[in-house]
Amino acid sequence: MRIALLRTVAPSVAALTLAVAGITFAQSGTSPSGTPTPTRQPGSDTQPSGTQKAEARAPKAIVLAFHADWCGKCKVLGPKLMDEVRPAVASDPVLFVKVDLTNKDDSSQAEYLMSALGCGELWKEHGGKTGFALVVDPKTRKVISTLKSDQDASAMKKALASAIKG
Repeated sequence: MRIALLRTVAPSVAALTLAVAGITFAQSGTSPSGTPTPTRQPGSDTQPSGTQKAEARAPKAIVLAFHADWCGKCKVLGPKLMDEVRPAVASDPVLFVKVDLTNKDDSSQAEYLMSALGCGELWKEHGGKTGFALVVDPKTRKVISTLKSDQDASAMKKALASAIKG
């Protein structure tokens, strides 16, 4: 009985010991050869491999599309936004965000997303409604324009171009 128990427990204990040792080794900052691992200096412009780090661009506008799979207006607005408007501003830094309100779980995730984007106040005002998109100033988080399903794509492009120019 004791031998059977040792045979089943011993491999688990050995695996756990190796895992802890590996974590400790990884946190030590030493490579397997014993030499220190390369580290980046704070504010460094290069990766450890020596390649230039890409600079992240900030958006000039945020488009928050309030959507639900069951929403008729969303079925009209979505293709206009994604197939016509978005490609027209592809060279501009515009963040398109689908705020999905299809069901309770999606709505909860949408609320968290809006909060993470700094748009909690917009969620309080517009959360639960669908079939439109808000064009938002990324600095102030204020609504610049509202895009609706009854607008044609050219009017949407014009509103978005105006928002991008500031």
